[in-house]
Amino acid sequence: MTLATKSNGSLWGSIRKPGELDRESYLRLIRRIRVFVIVGFIASLIAFIVIAYLSGFGRVLHDIESSNLALYAMAFVSAIISLLLGFGKWTYYMKKLKLSVPLRKNFAVYMSLYSMELTPGRIGRLVVAYTLNRITKIRFVKIMPIITVDIFTDFLGMAILALLAAIYFHMDTLLIAALDIVILLPFLFLLNDWLFNLFKKILSKSKFLEKFSLYGEEYFMSQHKLNTIKVYTISLVFALPSALFMSLALYFTLLSLGVVNVGPVASTFVFSSSTVIGMVTGIPGNIGITDGAMVTFISTVLGQSVPIAAAATVMSRVATLWFIIIIGTGFLFYTLSYWDHGEKSKSRKRPRDRSA
Repeated sequence: MTLATKSNGSLWGSIRKPGELDRESYLRLIRRIRVFVIVGFIASLIAFIVIAYLSGFGRVLHDIESSNLALYAMAFVSAIISLLLGFGKWTYYMKKLKLSVPLRKNFAVYMSLYSMELTPGRIGRLVVAYTLNRITKIRFVKIMPIITVDIFTDFLGMAILALLAAIYFHMDTLLIAALDIVILLPFLFLLNDWLFNLFKKILSKSKFLEKFSLYGEEYFMSQHKLNTIKVYTISLVFALPSALFMSLALYFTLLSLGVVNVGPVASTFVFSSSTVIGMVTGIPGNIGITDGAMVTFISTVLGQSVPIAAAATVMSRVATLWFIIIIGTGFLFYTLSYWDHGEKSKSRKRPRDRSA
């Protein structure tokens, strides 16, 4: 019995009962995830409208319309550079687990991860493991560690960047450090088999643990290859600059709005701290929380007017959230061709098998 039959294509069912999916079940799973994107878009739009309304709707719109588009374009360029650095980290993980995927396919699969930014804790990224399973024929549970470590090191890079910026500014250092710990602690469950076994004993009746433990041995065999000091050190070589370039999108946005008295370090502190605050909540895309924190920090820490703070927040969030979701969704649709190829190959083989 396949996963599709057991889980009915649900995201939770896919996590609890990893196996193989056919194309129809995969598409059903993607449609389930689409709900997160639609709800997230509506929630984000509401957050933008509320922020603009409370900050003076007319003035916020005027600031956005008067912005320098050439400088604002650099915010998108900065976000793209961040994604490319993330791909370097992803490629390193693939090599560590000896997964051989052509560069073009590997890049397309990686970029499709960003279509899942609006799933809780980015857990929807695990769906991409099914596409890699389709390409490499390697079991889903052996691919999962790449996804979990990639999410973890993305969070780690932003957490460290926020802490370094807080230390530099002597501002909210203890708060940011505490938030970093809260964000990273849950990952220990998926990164360390000793903790997993301990929790399994404590929560022996948990249905999730009962199902996941069936695949735990295979998962942690692959996880051990990535769970080393060397791997995390190399990961940070990519993750920290990636987080920095994503943060610099706010700096270019502020420049486009005519704010020239704020340096890149200050804007990095505001962006990374606001992101960490949003990440703690676990809300998909940090919608509402990061937006509110960013408006507050821009107006208080950077000393800008509330309308400018609101305009900068909306514009930078478009560049660092919705822009990459759109890119990721485009690549997600592109990677569906890898499933089509598999179905066609099977259909071609069937007549041959019958004749044999």
